[in-house]
Amino acid sequence: HDTAYKQDKSPRYNGRDVAVMRAKLAGCACILGSATPALETLHNVKTGKYALSKIAHRIDGSKMPSVFIVDMKREKPGIGISNILKEKLARRLDEGEQAILFLNRRGYSKIFECPDCGEVEKCPHCSVSMTWHKKEDIIRCHLCGYTAEAPRACRKCGSPKAKSRGAGTQKIEEAISAMFPAARIGCMDRDAMKRRDHYRKILGDFRRGKLDMLVRTQMIAKGHNFPKLALVGVVAADNSLFLDDFRANERTFSLITQVIGRAGRTGGGGTAVIQTFNPDNETIRLSAAQDYDAFYQNEIAVRRALVFPPFCDIAVFSFAAEEETELRVFTADFAGQLRERQKEGNDNVKLLIFGPFEAPVFKVKNKYRMRIVIKYKNNKHARALFSEMLKGYGKKAQGKISLAVDINPTST
Repeated sequence: HDTAYKQDKSPRYNGRDVAVMRAKLAGCACILGSATPALETLHNVKTGKYALSKIAHRIDGSKMPSVFIVDMKREKPGIGISNILKEKLARRLDEGEQAILFLNRRGYSKIFECPDCGEVEKCPHCSVSMTWHKKEDIIRCHLCGYTAEAPRACRKCGSPKAKSRGAGTQKIEEAISAMFPAARIGCMDRDAMKRRDHYRKILGDFRRGKLDMLVRTQMIAKGHNFPKLALVGVVAADNSLFLDDFRANERTFSLITQVIGRAGRTGGGGTAVIQTFNPDNETIRLSAAQDYDAFYQNEIAVRRALVFPPFCDIAVFSFAAEEETELRVFTADFAGQLRERQKEGNDNVKLLIFGPFEAPVFKVKNKYRMRIVIKYKNNKHARALFSEMLKGYGKKAQGKISLAVDINPTST
């Protein structure tokens, strides 16, 4: 299920799919292991393409953690730690056990905003807001790496009231340190892990009991077993839930299910706290219950009704250039040519074309980005058409515009 198996640069292959094909060519078995399989994988089981073997219990027979869903609308505004989570952290510390707090957002706060004029500090090279890193007292773009000194006043109106908004791992670490000054706390995110040995050291310290709490991002959401880990807190379960991506529910369910599964793996029991502003959301509720089968039934019905994978294939054509107008003209021409080919009546290539439109992040590293999304059936005729279009428009681009296609990407 993990998106890390999908290569994001050419050739944009999926390691999982390559493994399956490699096994087929070699005439051997291929085992796909996951507590939260990709929907396409379980669909292959339901249609008889794959066989399913279930492990119904934890390897040592220990119980799954007790899960509490906290409605953050009922909590007082603050740093994002609910009273329930605070109480359970205190109890685990008193009992000499460990806890992990999960927040998939680096830095101290996401937005640096002026309350007087509303100006937000944005990256000069990308169309995203800068993230404040309080420890270094800088603002940083998490796309291109551009950094600048944290502003002392609004760059637009000069107001000294500019302040940060939102919470990242640094802010949560600071808040927890203030709540529990005697606790030994570590932080794991891309900023803290400067070298490979940092990653190994902090995990080793936590496993050996030299740390009481770990604040971390997605980089260790799964695949680890810590004997004394008794509490997992998901600080902001909604962060990935409402993204403009048909896989948002699946990704959120998988992430929450995997991370709360770290608790109580040795000796049984364990507790997980999920903080959300949407406690009645079906994805949140089913992930708390670890009910993958019910989630699959809900999600596959939506995919079938809206014709998304596994009921179709998706191709995303991406375009990037330093000149915005030229890029828009080029992508419009590309889409127009695709639609003309569609009108030719080739029964072997049926396309449902959306776009062109701006990429979710329009500008990255001083390059503007457009995309075209296509629903289709992946066969040799469609692949031949796409190859022909890429070759022809690659020559037209004359090196000024980059273009690529990603078949069944992990996000749209």
